[in-house]
Amino acid sequence: MHIATVHMRVKEDKRSEALSAIDGFIRRMHLWPGCLTCRLMSDAGDTQLLTLVSEWDSREALDGFLTSREFLILQGMRMVLRDDPQVILDEILLRSRMPLSSRSR
Repeated sequence: MHIATVHMRVKEDKRSEALSAIDGFIRRMHLWPGCLTCRLMSDAGDTQLLTLVSEWDSREALDGFLTSREFLILQGMRMVLRDDPQVILDEILLRSRMPLSSRSR
């Protein structure tokens, strides 16, 4: 599995405009072959910081999206962002779940 994390710092007066553009971006990303999920998160302590996290079934699918016209939408959002988006790519080799009820009584 591959994870793409995009950190975006929006201009304070452009937050609603940025959220609207990102909403459409996420809808199209969900339809892209190989996209398993996509989430937008907002930092509780910094309302200008938005993080988009997507999970992909293969590196080829992720690379296909990153080189697509759809991904260029992020570059077109520069007018509502304070800085260029920061993209981080991770490859997950092993994933396991930990039950929350594992503490001793």
